[in-house]
Amino acid sequence: MGVMADSYTERLSYLAAHVLSLDNNGRPLPEAGVWGGIFLQLSNQVECVKAAAAAFGAAYELSLNNDMVKSPCSAWQYYGSALARLQWDFNNETAGPESLALASIILAGAEILSQHEENALAHFLGAVQIVTKTYPRRQGGATSSDILSAIKTELVKIDLLIGSYALSQTPQCIHLELYEAVAGDDAFREPELAINAAMLCLHRSCQFIESAAQLRYTYPSWKEHDPIMCKGQSDAVTQCRSVLDSLSALATRLQAQYSSATSTLRCSEILAEIFAVRTQLTATLIYILCVHNPFQRVYDEHEDQFRIIVSDAAASSRLRRRTTASAFKRFTMRPGIINPLFVVSMKCRDPSLRALATTMLNEQGREGPADGHIMAAIGARLAALETCDSVPCSPGAPLAACDIFEGQRVHGYGVAPPRVTGEGRRVVDVEFSRPNPPLVQGWGHIDYSSLDNWTIWSEPIDI
Repeated sequence: MGVMADSYTERLSYLAAHVLSLDNNGRPLPEAGVWGGIFLQLSNQVECVKAAAAAFGAAYELSLNNDMVKSPCSAWQYYGSALARLQWDFNNETAGPESLALASIILAGAEILSQHEENALAHFLGAVQIVTKTYPRRQGGATSSDILSAIKTELVKIDLLIGSYALSQTPQCIHLELYEAVAGDDAFREPELAINAAMLCLHRSCQFIESAAQLRYTYPSWKEHDPIMCKGQSDAVTQCRSVLDSLSALATRLQAQYSSATSTLRCSEILAEIFAVRTQLTATLIYILCVHNPFQRVYDEHEDQFRIIVSDAAASSRLRRRTTASAFKRFTMRPGIINPLFVVSMKCRDPSLRALATTMLNEQGREGPADGHIMAAIGARLAALETCDSVPCSPGAPLAACDIFEGQRVHGYGVAPPRVTGEGRRVVDVEFSRPNPPLVQGWGHIDYSSLDNWTIWSEPIDI
């Protein structure tokens, strides 16, 4: 938008006014999703959606300012007013379920951008409840199936955005039952359809990982798998690989087209999104392949996949740098490259590839609740913890993944919100965990599904 403002408050007011006037042109915006024709249709009719849009603009501006302490309170006045408007319209029966669900999605997006994941999940669950359960119609009239279908699609995307924030922490994926037909080859002829098909595959894969991860430490022997889970694993792997192959073919075709003189910035953005979704799917594929095995060394078998993540992330990042920077950056419900890069930083024990992924993480900004600088700091500490006592198997040889013994490897982590210490340092408190005794000693006769058999410690990490 590039408009200069004399003060932060004026800038914020301009943003809110811009968002509130989105319905004036009467046509869909260039970007798809909630900012498309359905959003404009509802924003013409219901004030609560406009209020939610204002909250989105205000919270987004606050996130760009990135200073929760010094920011003027006017941002949160917009936000509070939006919440009050939502409640008022609902109580007075001027807001229908479609509008209320859409407003909840927009507010969840605002919370994600403000790094309030718990609030985002609350708004998200509210929208899920409205869309998936019978809702009393107090005003009469038929509910638009097209609108509800579009809202459900956006719910899948925001579910992924919340869940992919930390896949290793077993995200709380919401089991939305989608009845769309399985995507065929036709879906991968158009970029937007291909991305949506990939997102649906990603959503289903994350649901499988969530259910299967609960069984990881419950087998008496790693060879004795649940046959139902093994069938689910095989199906999930097949679907992921099929979608990845289709995306690769599409990316190759689009690269040839976009290298022409008629290429546009939007072309670069679409191709960047395809590479970003590929990184998400590849990272998810690795988790699916390893979900049945509690040993961390199983990840060493997938170094080629880790390299693909880094390569696709680099391609996506290069393409995004070609687009013109905007003060009001484009918001998308689609996950980006930060979380896949962090999977490499966390689970890949090849020192050079791990270091490269960590460096790339540190070059990223924010993607929803994920902060590249914070994730890079955690990844660097993970690498230090695992390699501090490791030595190469041959004198003079570089350290390799096989040199990091299973007992040295960190299995999981948890991160609290950033805080400022008494010395003015900005830190995050990170909890790391290892099985105790190590799996190589206790697997088969120790119950690792109990937290009593884990060592958990917390460290403050400067960011």
